[in-house]
Amino acid sequence: MRKWFAVPLALALVYSPKVSAWGVTGHVVISRAAVNALPPDVPAFVKRQIDWIATRAITPDSYRAASEPFIKMAEDPSHEWHIEQVTFLKTIPRSRIEFIQALYDEYKRLEQSEPARAALANPTATGMLPYTTMEVYERLKVTFRTWRDQQRDKQPTSFTEQDAAFYIGWLSHYIADASQPLHSSIHHDGWRGDNPRNYTRDGALHWGFENDFVDLIGLKEGDIQGRVAAPKTVADPFAAILAHLARSNTRVEQVYSLEQQHALTDKSHAAARELVYVCTGDGATLLRDLIYTAWTTSAAPAAPRTGIVQPNDPKNPRYNRATGTAPAEGPR
Repeated sequence: MRKWFAVPLALALVYSPKVSAWGVTGHVVISRAAVNALPPDVPAFVKRQIDWIATRAITPDSYRAASEPFIKMAEDPSHEWHIEQVTFLKTIPRSRIEFIQALYDEYKRLEQSEPARAALANPTATGMLPYTTMEVYERLKVTFRTWRDQQRDKQPTSFTEQDAAFYIGWLSHYIADASQPLHSSIHHDGWRGDNPRNYTRDGALHWGFENDFVDLIGLKEGDIQGRVAAPKTVADPFAAILAHLARSNTRVEQVYSLEQQHALTDKSHAAARELVYVCTGDGATLLRDLIYTAWTTSAAPAAPRTGIVQPNDPKNPRYNRATGTAPAEGPR
């Protein structure tokens, strides 16, 4: 057993397949490949904590047990984004609250005429992955800014470095989930609705692809490290996350087709192996770029909390009375 796998595998024993994504191996490999590919101007403490980051990358699945219902209700939608359920929106709102309000408006519009569709206009049915991912990303950016301030003021940084590593691991989980095609679709646990190609309706496909097949082929960092593209900063992280999910969604039918060919039980099947490498490589690339972007943009000071029009100020020209705030602005 690889040394860095010992802790994650032990943690995995408490997780149910029904609440995981990529299994332990996929999450650990994606996080490590991303950290390994960081440019040298990212503080060295990040790479020093690669083992801690890889361990934390599987933590969010532990928040999904019914024994902790408050975090489960908030956490479950954070791992999914069912693109087919949000096509009624011309533009995805740049705010969790705006998105929930839009879902409620759609529910009310359909409530009488199409109750079955109305029942799917809620955060549980659509997922909330882009919003949770952005919220964790911004926590990482703030933590990097705090580290810069502490360095400037010659203050201890060890606790802040631990915080940053935790946020990187936390962020890693959702980016990795987004790279698993079945997390981007209503067809996450067996094919739903019309089924002209007779794809399986058995939900076991989900775990069979992301965990059993991944372990069957012995996925490791070296398989995808060379697939992590050259580092870059991301101009619009929210748009990049949505684009990542859209790419992932284009691969949903490929997963189902491979299952039909019994490829997911054949470790020598080239196309099935390639799909895993492509998906995990994409996840590692975006994760690395988001870490790098959080680091580079943290050099700018935080916006003041007074003296300017705040998002929750009714004087803000973008203020929405229904939500009590203005949505985030996109890049200018």
